[in-house]
This record gives sequence, structure tokens and C-alpha cells, in this order.
Amino acid sequence: MKSLQEIRAVTTDLPAIEMLRYLLKDKFPGQAVVTASLRSPSVVVLKMVSDIDPTTPVVFCHPRTVFPESESYRDTLVKLFGLSNVKVVTHSDSMAGKRSFERSEKLLNEAHGNTGGTWETIHLHDTLAPYKCWIKAVYHERSDEPSRQRVDCYADMVTVNLLRRRTTEMIDRFMKDYGLPYHPKISRQKEHVTFEPSNEPMTAYHF
Repeated sequence: MKSLQEIRAVTTDLPAIEMLRYLLKDKFPGQAVVTASLRSPSVVVLKMVSDIDPTTPVVFCHPRTVFPESESYRDTLVKLFGLSNVKVVTHSDSMAGKRSFERSEKLLNEAHGNTGGTWETIHLHDTLAPYKCWIKAVYHERSDEPSRQRVDCYADMVTVNLLRRRTTEMIDRFMKDYGLPYHPKISRQKEHVTFEPSNEPMTAYHF
């Protein structure tokens, strides 16, 4: 795919925020969509998106069981970032399973006490069909191996893993530097997180 090779050539050495700016403003204006959850890596991506274009379509993907505190936290993020084009999905599109391929996100439903949760797959073929660029920021699954590309292609749609080389420390530093709230479930765990002083520019974070 010629477009894929061009995007890789342009974005190889760009930090995440500049890569995102290129995708949203230059390469795919009005044709990009973000899938997100309520996990902190998603919050980092949504912060970047809002700084560039808060009208970017955002699809929040949730397990079927959504607790009130999660709904309230999502509303807080939407208001905080000024996101104006938001959709919430908890079930697969109606045509799921009737196509030769599916665009989907895999979510961990932790609503079952101490059992470790169960995995749910939400198929998003129709939801994502209008777009040409899919920024995948749900991040329920483990981080991809460093050898994987940040930009790929699936069913003629460019897919982007913006925080491919993220670490917990990088995410926590970003969240703290920008004063971003964590989900209530883990906020107390993060209250006393500290870091050594860094001279790196805030917009890079080595993402």
C-alpha cells in the first residue's frame, strides 16, 4: 500500500504528538477516528487529540458491564478535553460475524470479582467504515513488541498504535505533568508516584 509506506517514511522519527498532528491535520483531515477506553494510555492519547483537534471522532469502547463511576469518569474526560464528537459502544455492530473480516477491539471485563475478569471482543466494522485512519487507543491488551510498526494497514484502513513503546513510567509522568485524572479505581494507587527530574521536553516522552 503506497500510502502506508509514505506515512511510515514521514512519521518514523516523529514523537507521538507530532505524528498525531500529521495524521489528523495533513494526511487524514476529517477521515480519522480514535477508539479509546478509560485506561491511562487512552487518556494520554485523548489529551493529545484534544490539543490538536477536539472535534476528532472518538469511540469509547466499554465492556457490557459499565459501572456508574466509569460513566462519570468518561463524562469528566469528555468535558475536560472538550471532545465534541463522541460515541460509546458496549456491543458489537449488528453485522458482526457476517463479514469476511472484522475490525474489533478486545476488552477485559473485570466485573467478576477476583476471577481475573473475562475478555470481550467488540466488532466495529460499521462504526469504523466511514474512516480511512484508525488510531487504536483502547490498550486493554499488553503493549506490542518494540519490533512492531506504529503504522500498519488492515482491510484498506491505516491503523495506528501511537504509544507502541509506552511504559508505565512514561504514562504516569505524562499524566502527572499535565494534571490528568486517573480512573477512580486506581487513583489512590497513583497518589504518591514520584519521578526523578527530567530535562526531556514534555511533548516527546519517547512515545
